Amino acid sequence: MVRVRLFEMNRLTVLKTFALFLCLAMLSIVVLSPVNAATIQVTSDRDPVGLNESFQLVYESSDSPDDDPDFAPLEQYLDILNRSQSSNVSIINGRYNSSKKWSLTVMARQVGDIVLPPVEFGSDLSDAIKITVKAAADNQAAQSSFYSRIRVDQEQVYAQQQVVITQQLFSDRNMSAYGMGELDFNGMDVISQPLGDEKQYKTRIGNTPYLVIERSYAIFPQTSGLLKLSPVLVEARIGSTSNSFFNSLGGNPVVRARSNAVEIAVLPVPDNINVNPWLPAKSFQLLEQWPQNPPKFKQGEPVTRTLSIKAEGLTAAQLPVLPDILTDGLKQYPDQPLLNDIKNDNGITGYRVEKVALIPTNAGRMILPAIDIPWWNTVTQKREVARIPERTIEVQAAAINTAKAAAVQAPPGSVEPEIKQSNSPIPANEQSGEPLQAAQTIWSQYWFLLVIFLALGWLITALAWVVSVNKKSQPVKHETNKSTTAKQAFKQLKIACEKKDVTDCRGQLLSWARALFSTQDIRSLRDLIPFSGEQMRLEISKIDAVLYGNQDQSINFTVIIDQAKQMMQQYENNSSDIKPELLEPLYK
Repeated sequence: MVRVRLFEMNRLTVLKTFALFLCLAMLSIVVLSPVNAATIQVTSDRDPVGLNESFQLVYESSDSPDDDPDFAPLEQYLDILNRSQSSNVSIINGRYNSSKKWSLTVMARQVGDIVLPPVEFGSDLSDAIKITVKAAADNQAAQSSFYSRIRVDQEQVYAQQQVVITQQLFSDRNMSAYGMGELDFNGMDVISQPLGDEKQYKTRIGNTPYLVIERSYAIFPQTSGLLKLSPVLVEARIGSTSNSFFNSLGGNPVVRARSNAVEIAVLPVPDNINVNPWLPAKSFQLLEQWPQNPPKFKQGEPVTRTLSIKAEGLTAAQLPVLPDILTDGLKQYPDQPLLNDIKNDNGITGYRVEKVALIPTNAGRMILPAIDIPWWNTVTQKREVARIPERTIEVQAAAINTAKAAAVQAPPGSVEPEIKQSNSPIPANEQSGEPLQAAQTIWSQYWFLLVIFLALGWLITALAWVVSVNKKSQPVKHETNKSTTAKQAFKQLKIACEKKDVTDCRGQLLSWARALFSTQDIRSLRDLIPFSGEQMRLEISKIDAVLYGNQDQSINFTVIIDQAKQMMQQYENNSSDIKPELLEPLYK
């Protein structure tokens, strides 16, 4: 007994010494290794821009750059009118975040596509950015010292197709206040959405400098016909540089102007094109993602499939619902779709993302059918089809029954050594020298590989130390601890159900499931479905519908308590975490 204790003490001492050595080695490598370069992003408030129009360039970094920026390379392409710098610091959930921003008011010197070079921040570099500069129109001569106009990107569109309308106000004098009227579409059914915030910039028309105030809208005419946009009234109070007493009493003059009228021909939906629903867009993408590529399927285990639509010129509300998969032997549990609209000066790009958990109930070969979505290309004026081709999948048979039969036939102590041998083909006395030799070889060429290796060694050492301590302090079997934890979680679940608190019930149900099925990866209530009976599945779907679908559902909390209690009784009567009785509905 004394020798055993001395051996354990020596082993713990060696492990602690080795862990300290790894920590010191990792610390020295981190200190001596080069610091990651700061990421500096650059954006423009408008694109395209006019030749004599001012616009803003913003350089932003979430890290601390090596030095102050050198904007001299930009002066070859731009006139820098003004520059400013700001910092932002935030603490969210105890996490410290900081960012720095450099804003430049600039004016392009030439017409065309200009690629602005990266800006040096000491040893750090910003991204390059491409700006399109358009020439001033021939009819852009100043009408007066104060005027307004309306521009449209298209004068002929189809019904429900996007049109970008820009409302502008020009003034060559300072304004203390201004107002722009609402757009009037003369009674036609139109859906209108603003494209971002109001913009202000300077331009030069002839020899006169002007301040320009601009608003942009994306509109979607719902019916065919002639869309007439009435002139819009704008007004402003002209500011004064004098300090006259009468000016302080509001004596500054008010000027008014009306914009031009606009007409847009709205065409009906073309006949016999087989696009249903009607989807007029500049571009349309249908994408598919899996946790693994190619995906791997196993009988009774869920695999998440993510389908997404990206459509330029359509809102997320216009995008269609993706069809369900009708395949024998495959169950599906869809999640709530994610809808999002991205707005810029060119209009709206709609996104729709749908996730569905696929659970094969039979082993063998299955075919996921193709998904076809026809749409109308407004650039080429042709019908096109976004497609995800059909996919053939191989579903592996579940090894639950085989593993359980082997556990019943073999003696209790003979299964664990076989598993350890199969997972560790390299003898223990050979594992200590080879990684060190490999690390010394890699050090001269790939220092970061050594960092990864030492980090893994530290994790393995810490894990071994924790396991050895737990074996001494906790002689009770793991299954008993797990059962006790599940019972404690069941008590909390019962309290939440008695209160009829849906949010607390969902959290306690997840905690109880993770405690009971500790060998399974249960991240959401959907992961509990394969182990639940029909009644429990129904209540789980009601919980998600209430919390995430904003639906009114009557949840039977008594059924949840009874079903959870039955599942715990089945667990206590069976040595395996997964019950064949729970998985039986998946194999029918």
